[in-house]
Amino acid sequence: MRYANVDEELKEPSPGLKGLCPGCGNAVIAKCGMIKIHHWAHQSRIDCDRWWEPMTEWHLEWQNKFPKAWRERIFRDQQTGEFHRADVHTPKGLTIEFQHSPLSSQELNSRNTFYKKIIWVVNAQRFQKQFEFTNITPNPASPLLADYNFQVDVNGLAKSIRFFLKDDGRDPRTLGRIYSLDDEELELAAEEFNNSEKKYWLFNWKYKHQAWLKSDAQVFLDFGHDLLYWIKKRKQRPIDLVYLKIVKKVEFLRKYSVP
Repeated sequence: MRYANVDEELKEPSPGLKGLCPGCGNAVIAKCGMIKIHHWAHQSRIDCDRWWEPMTEWHLEWQNKFPKAWRERIFRDQQTGEFHRADVHTPKGLTIEFQHSPLSSQELNSRNTFYKKIIWVVNAQRFQKQFEFTNITPNPASPLLADYNFQVDVNGLAKSIRFFLKDDGRDPRTLGRIYSLDDEELELAAEEFNNSEKKYWLFNWKYKHQAWLKSDAQVFLDFGHDLLYWIKKRKQRPIDLVYLKIVKKVEFLRKYSVP
């Protein structure tokens, strides 16, 4: 926990300081050692927010990009009394959670339901070695490809990207004619792709975190540089296409950190 009530003011921990938890009102003490990030800890050693996770430098760096008044906002369910601390909550009603630890699909769905309007930024540096960007792809949402489905192999390791018509009258499991961007029918789509910023990627994730891939809320992967990778889905048969859209961090912050 980053903030506690000290003399009716929200303060960060410093050596010897004591305060009260803004959520449950119980006593907390400042933990300011040499190894772990400085934080507030409940004297009972049990955090009142069961969704808490240890604060990291990565968390702090992201929270610091947003105004102090937006950080660690407390939200309560008026019927059940359940409450949680949102990493960031904007004046526009959007919760932004920075997640370092893995989550199960059940946990993720619970949080998405509780906050209602939420996006996730995930520390992807932990599993970077398990992640492979396989192909730059045309924009799957392009109107020029609206009549086509993208074809990738069952493992998501596409050597090349192919397309087939959505409604060619055949069973989607037995594809009809396969197209590429070299074909005349897709000339305009190829031109659009060649002139684009190349923002879209197919990928292979060795040990897939299904919760992030299936989330109904927006999920952005942070590999530690100046780009984020937004997990997106394209409805198609027989299998939905899951792909990544590159978003510059400066653009993300311009959109979400300005009041």
